Amino acid sequence: MGDFSLALNEDQLQIQKWVHEFAERTIRPAAAEWDEREETPWPIIQEAAKIGLYGWESMAQFFADPTGLTMGIVNEELFWGDAGIALAILGTGLGVAGIMGNGTPEQIMTWIPQCFGTPDDVKLAAFCVTEPGAGSDVSSLRTRAKKDGDDWVLNGTKCFITNGDVADVYTTLVTVEPGSGPAGVRLLLIDGRESPGVSVTGRERKMGLRGSTIVTLSFDDVEVPAGNMIGGERGFPALMAMFDFARPNVAAQGVGLATAAMEYALGYTLERRAFGRPVYEFQGVSFMVADMAIRIEAARELVYAAAAEIDRGGPRAGELAAMAKTFCTDTAMAVATDAVQCLGGHGYLADHPVERMMRDAKVLQIYEGTNQIQRVILSRILAARVKNGSVKGAVR
Repeated sequence: MGDFSLALNEDQLQIQKWVHEFAERTIRPAAAEWDEREETPWPIIQEAAKIGLYGWESMAQFFADPTGLTMGIVNEELFWGDAGIALAILGTGLGVAGIMGNGTPEQIMTWIPQCFGTPDDVKLAAFCVTEPGAGSDVSSLRTRAKKDGDDWVLNGTKCFITNGDVADVYTTLVTVEPGSGPAGVRLLLIDGRESPGVSVTGRERKMGLRGSTIVTLSFDDVEVPAGNMIGGERGFPALMAMFDFARPNVAAQGVGLATAAMEYALGYTLERRAFGRPVYEFQGVSFMVADMAIRIEAARELVYAAAAEIDRGGPRAGELAAMAKTFCTDTAMAVATDAVQCLGGHGYLADHPVERMMRDAKVLQIYEGTNQIQRVILSRILAARVKNGSVKGAVR
């Protein structure tokens, strides 16, 4: 019998080391500055493109990993560096995933290079789903695409769009018939800079993730060629598959952030002295750090399990994706909060990064489907198994 192992292979270890070094050398020293500026960190994105970390070739390499783990590894290491800057770099990925998973070969070859640009002319993409009246309930979309000859004419509003003010390509979820629910959902590709009628109508200030921007977009009689529809009538199933792909990556983001918070708390409490000895020697503190480590390790293994199941198209893909997203982002929030506590009053100051990490962690429990929605998904899966006579198989 072969040995059971969750160890990364040599290629994965090399990518992990490469991304970690970029996060440590380039992202971390700039994190506080861009959190304060609340702007797109173009110099960091351009540096990522220059070394080949941001680009079509690297994305293809990450997607091609037959184990499904590499994208999670990249997400974890970048978020270890800083969550806001990492999201600005990774924001293109979800829009690209929609094209990769549902586009024709011609659409893939035409549009994905436009999403990234070149190291000398960097481009970004945005994924446009959320609306003022449709967040977790994506079947209630109001942004409508009407057929007009060979084109679609698009009208509506999208909000909370990451990189929406700087994106060159919008992968946009629309309905062809308001009120039709999932059956009417479609995915359209929009040239963000060249399409008349596309405008930024609001820019949000955020609690965290300030190194990336989110905006409100308005589409007013935007003409989109018929060939820009991807996935055909599979709009809603395609979206759900994309979320299954995205959720383990969000989970990995939580693991990266939690790891950074734990490491900082550990280093601080080993150095900080009270009552004549390091704070870490007090059991109330050292046990908090030990619990952080336990949670992080369990979270990372759940990310790997979910990513591998999705990559092989296994029957538990949606279930494990929801589990990973929920557990790992809850872990990030808990660990960041405890890290602030470990530093005492200093943890509440912007002088220490755990304050920023705690602010950043909160939204991980919200985007890509709130953790409450993930629990709805899981509870329905479990109930369905019991109804089908598989009580013992409810959780495996």
